[in-house]
Amino acid sequence: MKSNYAYDDGLFHITEIFDSIDGEGKRTGFMAVFLRLAGCNLRCNYCDTAYSLTLEDTAEALTEEEVIRRIHGYPWKRLTITGGEPMLHPLHHLCRTLGQEGYDINIETNGAVPLWRERPEGVFYTMDFKCSGSGMKSHMNLDNFKLLNGGEVPGTLDNLNAAAAGENYEWTDMYAKMAEEADAEGFPQIAA
Repeated sequence: MKSNYAYDDGLFHITEIFDSIDGEGKRTGFMAVFLRLAGCNLRCNYCDTAYSLTLEDTAEALTEEEVIRRIHGYPWKRLTITGGEPMLHPLHHLCRTLGQEGYDINIETNGAVPLWRERPEGVFYTMDFKCSGSGMKSHMNLDNFKLLNGGEVPGTLDNLNAAAAGENYEWTDMYAKMAEEADAEGFPQIAA
């Protein structure tokens, strides 16, 4: 593995690409292609993908064209981009290209990186909310809540994963407050 990877080096730093049944959010139970990217800006104490935390965890570094070819190798038109933290990577053009091809694209994000104000066609977010028990609550980008109602992409509804551990239920009041401030009409789902 190369140790001098960078998020802006023109490559996608992939931990794994596979297909599976989607297990969370609004597409639970549907087959999807998963693109897991290496590197994360947080260190949650309950992380379930510690094998994808740094760019050094890259299993293969591919160009956008190579990534698209790999995705096309699967029969599904549902793509979940996850990590690590996928929003650290230059995904916009990839998502625009695949969205124009009719892909339904779920970006699973930790909520600490700014979301796109203008999304490519077909893109929606599943955003974690890090509670105190994660050790990362202070890193949450609360402005992201204003972008979770799907207003840029008609017919989509974003998901919010409340990453609650132990007695961390304070997220409910904060979530309700943020949704109210964002004047969210299509209140985002909370995925268990």
